[in-house]
Amino acid sequence: MVGYEPPSDWNLPPGCFEGDPNAPWNREEPKTCGDCSHLLEGCCDYGICEFEFEEAFDEEAGKRPLPAWEAACWARDWIVEHYKDMQEDTCERCDG
Repeated sequence: MVGYEPPSDWNLPPGCFEGDPNAPWNREEPKTCGDCSHLLEGCCDYGICEFEFEEAFDEEAGKRPLPAWEAACWARDWIVEHYKDMQEDTCERCDG
């Protein structure tokens, strides 16, 4: 077994096989926000969840009427505080 060379020509460590279900290369990649169709992309692999934004905006607008400039200022601040990393973050709403 020391000289086992799998058909893929990958040089695997002793005792490892391509078909091993517990091997890292055979595990399913976790879904992230970057795979979700509800992510509104921002900059540099960051974005916001459209569901979270809509819920927060509706809640804020329900408190009192917001003039357009106030809504824009609120949205800017909310977005900065709620950016999601597209490569690492995930939630139960992810449809990716």
